[in-house]
Amino acid sequence: MLLLNRRSVLASLAAGSAAASIGRPLAAAPQEFDVFTASPMGAFVDSVVVLGDETGLVIDAQLTQADAVGLADQVEASGRRLETVFITHIHPDHLMGIAVLSQRFPDANFVAHSAVAEILGQMGEGMFDELKGNLGFAPGDTWTLPSPIEGALTLEDARFEVLDPIRGDTGVITPVILPEFDAVVASDVVYNGTDVWLAETLTEEDFAGWRASLDLLEACPEAVIIPGHRAEGTSDDRSGIAHTREKLGQWEEALAVSTDRASLAKAVQSIMGTDPSSFFAQNAISAAYPE
Repeated sequence: MLLLNRRSVLASLAAGSAAASIGRPLAAAPQEFDVFTASPMGAFVDSVVVLGDETGLVIDAQLTQADAVGLADQVEASGRRLETVFITHIHPDHLMGIAVLSQRFPDANFVAHSAVAEILGQMGEGMFDELKGNLGFAPGDTWTLPSPIEGALTLEDARFEVLDPIRGDTGVITPVILPEFDAVVASDVVYNGTDVWLAETLTEEDFAGWRASLDLLEACPEAVIIPGHRAEGTSDDRSGIAHTREKLGQWEEALAVSTDRASLAKAVQSIMGTDPSSFFAQNAISAAYPE
């Protein structure tokens, strides 16, 4: 399974690197909004923290134990009670940290769109148990299954729309609209400045679906586009959409000119400018030409 390939890749990431926190307050009290960006070992994943007067909301929970602790510390330092943790999709780099957040905030509600929750109900616990030892979690750490929701997240007087599933680097991703902050939490529909997970994008339908999702987000009136993964120094704007489109086009061209693993690796390097031995590229090549 492609998901298992991604699990194996992410399991090779070592825990313990300090997390980077990028704060961007975009609105006056009573609401505050920040983005927590993971360390390199945590694949530069973005989690979003929204704070009300007394309570808080987190969107996506990080990969490594160390980054999840950094995210939890940021919420705790705010003095708010964490009310809800929302998971946008089934990839482990966005949800392994549930174990840390559930321990630190035992009264928080863990939720996901019903389509995401259904899949996680089938494989989430097994995935966590498979990966946790390589990502800094203790043997006794346990994972909490998110409950299904539809339509919207709420925080005090604010309401945030959860989009129905769209395609990105996997088939079921649920971005969130934060109208109070003129923002879209794009999750892994959008990357900015980083390698892109392409191992699940191999067919014409895959490419068309992802591009349609980019069109959808580009048409949103919100000015702030928060990517699922970011390079240091990138902006929360439509440059992430452009970056993702470029990588998709390069990958599509590389697939079109290749006939085997070796020729695809060469095309990845010459067309995409990407080291074919990097973990994202290596797994994409292996997905296209399984050994």
